[in-house]
Amino acid sequence: MSRIDPKLRKLVADLVALQKRAKALGIFANDRELLECPHCGLMEDVAANGMLITCREPDLGLDTGLRFKPWGKRAFRCPACGKKVTEPPPGQCPEDAS
Repeated sequence: MSRIDPKLRKLVADLVALQKRAKALGIFANDRELLECPHCGLMEDVAANGMLITCREPDLGLDTGLRFKPWGKRAFRCPACGKKVTEPPPGQCPEDAS
C-alpha cells in the first residue's frame, strides 16, 4: 500500500472542512443526492446562490423553510409529513427511484 502524499492529505482535509462550513451556512455541499418525499411531494432544490431549499410544485424555487433531517444511513425524515425518505442512488433523479 502506498503512502498518501502529505500535500494531497492536506488538500482533502481542507476540502472536508470547507464542506462542513458550507453545510453550516445552509449551502448545498453536493455530498449527496437531492431528496423528494414520495408521500407529500416536498423536494429539495439548490437556489442560484447555492443555498439548499425545499419546495413543492407549482411553487418551484420558493423555499418553504423546511429541511429534511438525517434518520440513519442514507435515510431522512420529511419535515412536512414525518415519513422516512431514502436518498436515491448517486446520479438517479428522485422521481426515477420509485
